[in-house]
Amino acid sequence: MSDEFVMLMVAFAVSATVNVGLAISWYRINKRLKQLESRPLAATQLDELASRVDATLDTVSARLDEFASAQDFMNRVLVERLDKLNRATLQKGAPPADPS
Repeated sequence: MSDEFVMLMVAFAVSATVNVGLAISWYRINKRLKQLESRPLAATQLDELASRVDATLDTVSARLDEFASAQDFMNRVLVERLDKLNRATLQKGAPPADPS
């Protein structure tokens, strides 16, 4: 047998094995998904889920507000320092620094 034919057979064997594994996993996932979709949720579970989502959104909102406040503070500090630097260079008689 030629080397090319042997390599082709090896590639086919690997490909077939992978495809069979993927087909089995696809079948099992679809079966499990149908089981989960057919199961009704209780009203208390929906209320719990809604309250958890609400609490999570409140937490994310609070963190985002903190982040925005921190960014505002950093911008104020940066502007103040650049202003002080420009005033110091103008007092020394040097040309103002290019901001870009």
